[in-house]
Amino acid sequence: MSYYVNPHGHSCPWYPAAELLGAPNVKWCEETLCHWVSEPANTWSNVLYLLVAFYIWWSASNTKQKELIWLAPAMFMMGLFSLIYHMSNNYFTQMMDFIGMYLFVFWLIVLNFRRLNWVSKAKQVHLMVGLSLSCTILVHIMYITHIKFQIIIAFAVVAILITEFLCFKRSDKPIKYGFLGTGMVFIAMAQAFSLMDLARVGWVCDPQNHWFQGHGTWHILGAIGLTFAYKHWEQFRFSDSQGQMEFDIDDIETQLEI
Repeated sequence: MSYYVNPHGHSCPWYPAAELLGAPNVKWCEETLCHWVSEPANTWSNVLYLLVAFYIWWSASNTKQKELIWLAPAMFMMGLFSLIYHMSNNYFTQMMDFIGMYLFVFWLIVLNFRRLNWVSKAKQVHLMVGLSLSCTILVHIMYITHIKFQIIIAFAVVAILITEFLCFKRSDKPIKYGFLGTGMVFIAMAQAFSLMDLARVGWVCDPQNHWFQGHGTWHILGAIGLTFAYKHWEQFRFSDSQGQMEFDIDDIETQLEI
């Protein structure tokens, strides 16, 4: 049973899936085509997430950041699930899209909890899994009650910023915020394009343009913004015990030279 209108025509490839699994709770501006790739612009714009995932893996491996390496498969799954969702346009793949986002943003929250000594290394994965499962259940509750569950990600971003501020207040060493600030600018621009897409703003919303879409631009700007955000967390080192050893990369290099 679908709680929303099936975006696919009766004779289209993904119509049965949307009937069986449910229709998504939002219809982006791009016209839903009667093809296996139902939203080309919104689908292929996710490829940048996949490329960024390989960069994160390479960068975190070179700096031997075990905690940060996890962000690479999380980014890859976020891009892959989003690509599949916009290709198929049904509720189940939309939920998978949100799970992909949870894996990334909740891990950043967990890393900040580590910096604040609020969670131990032994419990960090349990916390991330618990947050992801809880919010996945919450998504379905909001879906059947017609509440926009997209707001969960907005709350997660606020949680990241609040815990980052607390880390700043408690840190006895300087923290560089250039990368995080730049990332937030890109993420803010991404959100603006997505909202304009949803509001059907004229120059952003042309349903038959399958090269440029506001929500597709959200994917591209978001991938760039999260890359800069990742670079912010590269300046920290996490200890094997509870808590975190917060060193600037330049400080570590200086110590090694001595």
